[in-house]
Amino acid sequence: MAQVKKEENSLYGQPKPYQHHKKCAKTSACYIPIEVLEQSQQGYNVNRFTLYLNNLFGADITDDLIKHYHIGTSGSRWPGATVFWWMDITGKVRAGQVKQFDITGHTVKSATGKSHTTWIHSILQYTHEQKQENLPAWLTDYLQQGGNYVSCLFGEHLLKENTVKPVALVEAPATAIVASVYMPEFIWLATGSLSYLSVERATALKGRKVVLFPDLSQNGNAYAKWEHVAKKLSDFMFIQVSDLLEKNATEEERRQGLDLRDFLTRYRFSSFNTGAENFLKISINNKIFHVKSLITVSCPGSYTKGLQIPTFELEKGGYCDVIVDEQGEFYTGELTDSIKEMWGNGFKIGRVGATNALLRVYEA
Repeated sequence: MAQVKKEENSLYGQPKPYQHHKKCAKTSACYIPIEVLEQSQQGYNVNRFTLYLNNLFGADITDDLIKHYHIGTSGSRWPGATVFWWMDITGKVRAGQVKQFDITGHTVKSATGKSHTTWIHSILQYTHEQKQENLPAWLTDYLQQGGNYVSCLFGEHLLKENTVKPVALVEAPATAIVASVYMPEFIWLATGSLSYLSVERATALKGRKVVLFPDLSQNGNAYAKWEHVAKKLSDFMFIQVSDLLEKNATEEERRQGLDLRDFLTRYRFSSFNTGAENFLKISINNKIFHVKSLITVSCPGSYTKGLQIPTFELEKGGYCDVIVDEQGEFYTGELTDSIKEMWGNGFKIGRVGATNALLRVYEA
């Protein structure tokens, strides 16, 4: 994993002599100096989110994700908290969200149920005021801009790296980061909140192909809200709202408000990660197919003995069903008569990457 600098995290220490920027008008966006972001690029051995990533994917992929998304560490408000930096398409830092995770990758909540989530400008303001210090000039200007702090999409800076690759948009930065490994056919961005999806914040997506993956909600309100906004966004982008979760979630999963990351991490990435040349390469009956994207995931239940089926779209058309067990490992065992009756008899032993699995392919 990324090397940890020996010096103490100085993000919340004595203010450095930041250059005074031109005062922002209240209606325009102000920016956080890149030096503030850079000071957070350490402490990954205590950062609970990067430790969670390391457990999921290993050190090499975690290092890539840290660099790709500029993941930072903050220890001032909560130990081992993570900083998600909102950097726009021009490379300017618009905002920094601070969030504390537990070891399972979920947001920590207080005894009253309040999420351990805040913003870097709030922490810095509080720290300087507690010390009776003058605020850095940039922070004074930044605070005066009012409600424009999150004025772009998380990960927006990645758009300039590939101008034709389709974009996937989720609510949480953590979900975008994890999904980028499981489904690398997209550039993964996040809004930061259900209500943060708007025409104003999505202007950088003009002319792009975009898929929205809304979180689950008890009454489907999250899906309906993003579907409503998508109609407005369709004026300047090619957009669709994925019903992957809506079609496959249980009532309990809706009640919990699960998101795409909760579903993807049910499958062990190591089962898929067999090297770049084999990544999601499927072989059966002496034929080789390459996976394009995940389409849907069936819900496990007592009637399936914990087994479930992720369905993948294939690059040259058609799709493939693969059976996995409740640990997320590819399944090669016997199927009960009731499961055969429900799922059909078309499953045969093939290979996903270098791993044997029960699968069936429907060619285009």
